[in-house]
Amino acid sequence: MKKEAVSGINRKIIKKLFVFLMLTNYVLAFGQDSSKPYVVLVSLDGFRWDYSKHFATPNLNAIAKAGVHAKSMKPSYPTKTFPNHYSIVTGLYPDHHGIINNSFYDPLLQKSFSLSSAAKYDNQFYGGNPIWNVAEQQGLKTASFFWPGSDTGEKSPSIYRKYDGTVSYSNRIDTVINWLNLPENDRPHLITLYFDEPDHTGHTFGPLSIENEKMVIKMDSIVGVLVHKLDALPIGNKINLIVVSDHGMADISDSKKVAVLDYLKPNWLGYHQVINPIMSIQAKEGYKDSIAQALKKVPHLKFWAVKDLPKRFHFGSNSRVLDFVIEAKKNYSLVSSTNQKIVGGTHGYDNCNKDMHAVFYAKGPNFKKGKKTGTFQNVSVYPLVAAILGLQIEKVDGSLQEVNSLLQNK
Repeated sequence: MKKEAVSGINRKIIKKLFVFLMLTNYVLAFGQDSSKPYVVLVSLDGFRWDYSKHFATPNLNAIAKAGVHAKSMKPSYPTKTFPNHYSIVTGLYPDHHGIINNSFYDPLLQKSFSLSSAAKYDNQFYGGNPIWNVAEQQGLKTASFFWPGSDTGEKSPSIYRKYDGTVSYSNRIDTVINWLNLPENDRPHLITLYFDEPDHTGHTFGPLSIENEKMVIKMDSIVGVLVHKLDALPIGNKINLIVVSDHGMADISDSKKVAVLDYLKPNWLGYHQVINPIMSIQAKEGYKDSIAQALKKVPHLKFWAVKDLPKRFHFGSNSRVLDFVIEAKKNYSLVSSTNQKIVGGTHGYDNCNKDMHAVFYAKGPNFKKGKKTGTFQNVSVYPLVAAILGLQIEKVDGSLQEVNSLLQNK
């Protein structure tokens, strides 16, 4: 009887151990480490580095006081929206991740990419390993609300939305809050959130216009709403909020424009879509010299054969850059025709042009308080986020050393 009782106890212990091991394996396979912090990465498209000097931004100023901010964040070249958003989440320059402009032609795929076509969702165009992929591969759930490059379906977070500019900002914020209220195993530890302003208003009216001032103030208030709702969450004290932009904005006018194609013969050119203020063109065989000689006579622009591009651009090794890169000089525009009306602002110029610089603000348990740093490159946001989430990453163009001083205990 005694032996049978012992055997019964052993069976119970073995059964409990078996259940424990099964649960442990389930958590390892399907769960996530609840001790990991959270990162909410927010983009305000086209928010220039110095808007807070010109306009009232009390909510961004409060983040700087409670956490950290940079003098400015240097975008990657060219200073366009899709290339830079994707650089922020891959840690790679556009030349290395492949999104080399908002529109371009891939001579190897023999396909064009643009923001207005289905190609925007074609995973073939997107290189690199986005931070949400890395996190998912290492057991953390992720989500994205409209971040460029997040909605291809193949290199996407667990939760994502296909871009729809009609979705209200309040809806975007409330959805993010709902995601952070999900049960622990379903809750994303990394969320990327995109807002399309003040870029649109800056383009239409110019960076320092009254209209853009109103929009900057509005976007600052949107940040304030988001901060208030994040802080009110039960996990609010575990959330690291990072607010960035992709690029700045420069004034342009109808008196400063260059109809570049007027100087080039159509039979010299392959792909040659005019994009203001920077574009790539493809030369037909035998016409590279003709194009170079003609471009030398065009006023108010710079141009390079790809082999001659400045090294500091980290640009030109990708076949999508084609044969020549043309960039209008500061405050000038590239146009298809002299009849094209130019007003407001644009971006895409040399990333050393300070008007192109972006913002970086952050607060949360992993950041220092009241810390200001100098200008750093936007590709370094990727290793920064990886360090906060404890992710192992491959070598990228960004450097944790460049931003390490922003973190606690560093």
